This record gives sequence, structure tokens and C-alpha cells, in this order.
Amino acid sequence: MTKTMEQRAINNSNFKIEKRSEDDDFNTLSGYAIVFDQPSENLGGFIEYVDRSALDGVDMSNVQLLYNHNMDNILARADSSTLSLSVDDRGLFFNAQIPKTTLGNDVSENVRNGNLKGCSFGFTIDGDDWSDLDKDTATRRITQIGDLFELSITPMPAYKETSVSKRSLSEFESKKNKKEDSNLNNELELLRMETELYDKRRTSKTNQRSSRIYSF
Repeated sequence: MTKTMEQRAINNSNFKIEKRSEDDDFNTLSGYAIVFDQPSENLGGFIEYVDRSALDGVDMSNVQLLYNHNMDNILARADSSTLSLSVDDRGLFFNAQIPKTTLGNDVSENVRNGNLKGCSFGFTIDGDDWSDLDKDTATRRITQIGDLFELSITPMPAYKETSVSKRSLSEFESKKNKKEDSNLNNELELLRMETELYDKRRTSKTNQRSSRIYSF
């Protein structure tokens, strides 16, 4: 089955830009791209969490840091040693050497003055758990990320502003419909059992009355 790439974003007000010296050919940008156990915005009927073990075993050797998910706007990459990634108790932390190109300088300056606060990540999912499907807002916990393709600095930091894949929404609707169908079937089965019991009691009473009438 083909995996669908999904994108999520988090508000990242703790971005940090360091300018080491005028002679350096880069600025250093660091922050968290993924934060564990934190609720997303409502993604169309469900809230999402990323489990602390979701990145276990994930190959991050080819991850790229982009601007706004545009592959033409590469800021750093792991396989060029300009992007380093580490997982701690809080989440996925990155440290990137941003080149002093027009794009790099613009991103660095916009992060520095607070115009850019969002960090998004593109990934596939190998494991997830759903709960509260019978409530107004369900809960989805991502237990295992499959592939992590890219991180992006984005001007749209709110989780709800990112594109939730159609697969996720379809899966949510499917699971919710199955839950509703299951509840309906349970209610119908209960009604059938109650009706059957009522008929048995009525038949029993009828037989008892007949026995009294014709007994000598």
C-alpha cells in the first residue's frame, strides 16, 4: 500500500538565530521541529499527538530543511552536514547552518524579528491509535513515523493551517463510521433481545391463562 506524505506544523516561538562573526558564511538556526505529547489544533474532527517513541528507528540521514515546503528553497540538509538532528525528551531538535544567500539572509532576518515562527515537517505514518471516536472530537496518537522527508520554516505556524492529508481525514471518517455502525448494531441487537424476551413473557402469560380456563 502506498504511503501518503503528510505535513504538520507547530508554533515555534523558541527559534534561535546566532550570528557568530561577520566572516562566517552562515547563520545558525535552531529549534524544535516536532514536540512530543502536545495536542494539535482540531484537524477536522480530531486532535493529534506525536508519541515519544514515534521517531524510534527513523532514518533521518537525508532530511532537508526547506523554506515553506519548497524543494527549490533548500536552507540546509543532513547529508551535507549543514543540518543536525537530535531526539530528546521534548521532541526533535534541529541545528542548521543557514547560508548567507538572499533566501538565507531573508529567512534569518525574518526569524530574528519574529515574522517567521513556524516549523513544519513532512512525513509518512507507520503506526497510529485512535480513541474517543464516539465523541465530538476524536483523538489520534501517532505511534510510529515511517519516513521523515523534510522540515520547513513556514510563515503559517498554527497546526491547523497545515495540510492534513486526505488519507488521514478519510481514515478518521471511516473509523468513526465503523464505530457508529457498531453502536447501531449493538442497539439493534439489544432491541431484538428485549423484543424476544417480551414475546416470551407474553406467550407464557397467555399459556398460563389458558391453563386456568380449561383446567378441571
